[in-house]
Amino acid sequence: NKPSRSSCTLPTADDPIDESFLAKLYTPGEEGKINPSHAIVRRDVLEIRRTRSGRVFFQCGCCKDRPRSERAKQSTLAPQNIGGLYRAMVRFMMYHVPACVHISGEIRELSPKATKTVQAKGTK
Repeated sequence: NKPSRSSCTLPTADDPIDESFLAKLYTPGEEGKINPSHAIVRRDVLEIRRTRSGRVFFQCGCCKDRPRSERAKQSTLAPQNIGGLYRAMVRFMMYHVPACVHISGEIRELSPKATKTVQAKGTK
């Protein structure tokens, strides 16, 4: 089964955003261990949020305050399980980052590298 390409509708009026929770997927120790373009987007663009009911979702920190109709596709992603986290990140990199006019051009140009991997130091 192919994952759905439909837009995430979180947060909703019935399940609003929990304004007390904001996190990043980035950690300084990942430099040189993961794809450099992923690290930059995780540090500078992608936000982890949750709704008041506890549903976790990713969103573009650059266009989050724009109406949904003004955002590029895939601006908000809600993986259904842990296994979907990486796929959600790749979809965000492939579809949203190059299309979002609110992300700096320098970062948008990194997105084609999203499918290339960087080998961690000391591994074969």
